[in-house]
Amino acid sequence: MGLGIEAQALWLLIIAAAVAMFTKYIRLPYTIALVIVGIVMGALDLLPQMLLTPELVFHIFLPILLFEAAFNIDILDLQKNARSIAMLALPGVLLATTVTPVVTYFGFQLWNGGPDFSWGHAFLFGAIVAATDPISVLALFKELGVTRRLSLIIEGESIFNDGVAVVLFGVLLGIAQGDDFNLLSAGRQFVVSVVGGGGIGVLLGLAMAKVMSLVDDHLIEITLTTILAFSAYLLAEHLHISGVMAVIGAGLMTGNYGTRWAMSPTTRISVSDFWEYAAFLVNSVLCLMIGIEVKIVSFGPLWVAVLLAVAAMICGRAAAVFCTAPLIGKVDKPLPGSWQGVLFWGGIRGAICMVLALSLPIDLPLRQLLMAMIFAVVIFSLLVQGLSIKMVLRKLGLIRGDSQQSYETRKGEVFALGRVQLELEQMVGRGLLTQSNYELLAPRLQDRVKELHMDLEEAAAEHQNAVAEELHLAEERLLHAEKDGIREAYLAGVVSEKVMKKLLSQVDERLFLLEISTKKRGAPTDPKESV
Repeated sequence: MGLGIEAQALWLLIIAAAVAMFTKYIRLPYTIALVIVGIVMGALDLLPQMLLTPELVFHIFLPILLFEAAFNIDILDLQKNARSIAMLALPGVLLATTVTPVVTYFGFQLWNGGPDFSWGHAFLFGAIVAATDPISVLALFKELGVTRRLSLIIEGESIFNDGVAVVLFGVLLGIAQGDDFNLLSAGRQFVVSVVGGGGIGVLLGLAMAKVMSLVDDHLIEITLTTILAFSAYLLAEHLHISGVMAVIGAGLMTGNYGTRWAMSPTTRISVSDFWEYAAFLVNSVLCLMIGIEVKIVSFGPLWVAVLLAVAAMICGRAAAVFCTAPLIGKVDKPLPGSWQGVLFWGGIRGAICMVLALSLPIDLPLRQLLMAMIFAVVIFSLLVQGLSIKMVLRKLGLIRGDSQQSYETRKGEVFALGRVQLELEQMVGRGLLTQSNYELLAPRLQDRVKELHMDLEEAAAEHQNAVAEELHLAEERLLHAEKDGIREAYLAGVVSEKVMKKLLSQVDERLFLLEISTKKRGAPTDPKESV
């Protein structure tokens, strides 16, 4: 399709919006649905080939994804699980980037007539697929009421193993391109890059919080956080340390200290919404790009390499989880076997892998082969692991399968009968039903409603997470209604603009506190969590 860049961008937005609306009516994570749509449209040649340069992908998309993720992590929760997360994000990633390349390299050696796949290519592949992106899994955890600590460990591990994997990617890319390799020098470069990048990000985040405390304008402060995300990345890269770790450090400081010290309630909500939207756009483009790239990359002649890539990724993830779990048990609360199973199967590969794959230099030897292998891993991870994780959770006894469905069924029936009652009243009012027939039907309907309300209370007792979510949504809806009332009072001349802003700020403060309390509450505590 010969479309200009403006038309291409517009089509991507239209597709993303359509898929997002469609997934509201089906039980399918948005990112997975986008991948499926992208693959179908790419196969039918309905999706334009967008020319995303490595520089655009790495310098624009990556900071947005990482800053938004770090911005939304509670640093206190992170500290409580720091040892478990650190073991998975450091030794775990190093194990994965050792086991995956070994399986890959020797698999190619056993493949008669296969390409000349070097150790450099094998380790580069291992670093790329070590990065996890469990966004669809975490959304499912929240829906199903999976214990809070498990969600935090998966989310925290993802943030930091992304940073570690990207640093390793940079080191190993040079080796794959023929640079001289020295283990001691590479190790020193890795440590300096990770620690230095994180330190620069923390300092810049705290400094920007001080700057933001001098202004009270949500548009200016959104702009300042945008400057912070990209300047942290660019400055760190200029100093030859990790821009990724700098963005993570800056995002953590802004989300935890900048929001409390430097932002008004209105600004907090505006900044959070802005970054949520930015990450939504980037994730949407990247998921659709999987479909575009699958159209470009021919998997047919490479089916052995594709199967080998998936097997190597699974082996690497198994090593990362099951070999570090005993070490975690020595420094933190032990991870139950069921949790280890979820950590293994829930290590979804997604946007970060795509960013790294798309940033591979055009002239890199065997680039097309690496792209095919990485896309195969991402597609397998999103479609097979992503769609089966709910079944895994149920098999491991981490969710109660029927309670939510029963609760939702009762709610649906109560809602439907409410509409029936309204329709009955309107039929009488319009003369479509005699009073005698109304008096015959109304008591039956009221008895049914009373019976359903009793059933609903019983179902609610078995699914407290859904009840808590319902309460949160009701409180949020009432606060937004209060904001609408304040604006109407201003338009009617009841209050001045100054008073309106003051009242809106007070409601925004309550909205922010409600959001914070919901994040801290998360899913209900698992009795096994004390294990």
